[in-house]
Amino acid sequence: MAAVLAAPQPACPGTGLECSVVTAEQAAKPQPPWPFLLHVAHAPGGGQPKIVKGAQHPGDPDLLMHYTVCRAAGWPVYGPEPPALIGSVPRPVILGYLAGELGWGLQHRGEAYPVLNACRALVFLADGRIVSKVAGGRIALARGLGPAGVLRRALDQQQGGAPPLAVGQDAREFVLAAAATLRSAAGLPGTAG
Repeated sequence: MAAVLAAPQPACPGTGLECSVVTAEQAAKPQPPWPFLLHVAHAPGGGQPKIVKGAQHPGDPDLLMHYTVCRAAGWPVYGPEPPALIGSVPRPVILGYLAGELGWGLQHRGEAYPVLNACRALVFLADGRIVSKVAGGRIALARGLGPAGVLRRALDQQQGGAPPLAVGQDAREFVLAAAATLRSAAGLPGTAG
């Protein structure tokens, strides 16, 4: 399976595949340490794919969001709908993860990533909906959930209308405030970083 998932796909219209393989039992009752059988991620630009076998790794905390997204928006190729196969992750766990992801994004990515993730996290907090980065940015802009200039700048970067930028101070403040809101809603202490 690793060889098939890692094989180059020259006709792929996206930037690469990221896939986690889990057992039916792991999906039915998702819980820490978020175990998996196999994880394959293609590097942007066509580099060597990363292959991680679950037996060599304690787990992947990112799986909690993969489960959440697949449960909410996945579509079956064959068989039951995702909610029949994928268990729910408790809301406070999701909120805590989203807050932590914002801190990671501030440290490791350009401006659009943490800003738009903050937007979609705030949409999840308010509505319980899972949305894309762009949809989250647009909803946040329409609802006035953040500084309009920061949100427009991030949307432009994400959609290729502007070059990627380092995180500006105004964007950092928005993301940190969103992370604090998420942590408070989850009943967690601390800040995103």
